[in-house]
Amino acid sequence: MLVRATHFRICSDGTLRGPDNTIAARYFGRLWHLAQQRHALFECTGPIYLRVTHCDGRRDSIGPYASLRAAGGAIFSDDSRIGLYAACAQSSVDTTEMWEEISFVTSPMVSFTRSPDSFIKGS
Repeated sequence: MLVRATHFRICSDGTLRGPDNTIAARYFGRLWHLAQQRHALFECTGPIYLRVTHCDGRRDSIGPYASLRAAGGAIFSDDSRIGLYAACAQSSVDTTEMWEEISFVTSPMVSFTRSPDSFIKGS
């Protein structure tokens, strides 16, 4: 599924929200739930800049990235993890590595990839 957005963000409550604050998807059970489907990840093509708010309150602007992937509670550029989002916090993770909110800017094209088990279960 492809989506074009001028801005969207992953919030600390595990929601993916558009520029008007509308909830587009929810992250729980290690999957993105978009409409009636489950997706293992989403990918963005850019250039993409990120505005991140760390769990300790610091804010950074990073990028540009040619593409990004959100999967398993982390954000990846190519094969390198660049951050974790708080929505999937585990007690064993150092909170200085966690991002509370992640804003994706510069008109990314977003592609959601369905979870392999969703094909089996028909969801």
